[in-house]
Amino acid sequence: MNRKLPVLLVFSLTLASVASAQTTRPPEHRSPTPAWLPRGVFLGATAREDVITPRLKVQWQFTFLQERKDAFALLLEGSLGWASSFPDPDPNEPRTLIGSYYEHSAQVGVGYRNHLPGSVHWGFQVTGGPVFYGAHFDGGTPADHRTAGILEGRVHLGYQWGATAVGAAVGYAEPFGLKRRSLGRYFVGGPMFGLFMDWR
Repeated sequence: MNRKLPVLLVFSLTLASVASAQTTRPPEHRSPTPAWLPRGVFLGATAREDVITPRLKVQWQFTFLQERKDAFALLLEGSLGWASSFPDPDPNEPRTLIGSYYEHSAQVGVGYRNHLPGSVHWGFQVTGGPVFYGAHFDGGTPADHRTAGILEGRVHLGYQWGATAVGAAVGYAEPFGLKRRSLGRYFVGGPMFGLFMDWR
């Protein structure tokens, strides 16, 4: 029995060291970017009623729940967009006589990011806020400049390099509070697609 005791002690110590190594938590992600600087950008477009509106979105992120590989963050986002493609004009449909269109917004919301260094990055977000849009029409129709509200959701999927993630994003933006007499309302929001970069 005395000979077996040292072997038993060594075996127990080995098991304990293996167990402690397996339960060691990986270091939590710490952003290299100060909170007051942007931590994300989206370059894409929305499409509605044959109007394609390229847009640039810049995002500030304030993490309020951080785990080993994922995080929830408060999001502040500013967006600028100008249409580049328009429908074929039809004199019987005044809204198709559109000659120019812009859509800008300021939004706040929450987002989830799964942050796996050197691996797949994915996440989603929901934001909302005011949208400022305007359209000019040919044929004597007066210009339309208005403010409404918008709700937007996006899903991100990409690849992680250290603190930076790059990939594709798809989403949908739904306006609310539009005036029925507004011709520009037909082009606000819609399906969204593009590329994102996140250096949270």
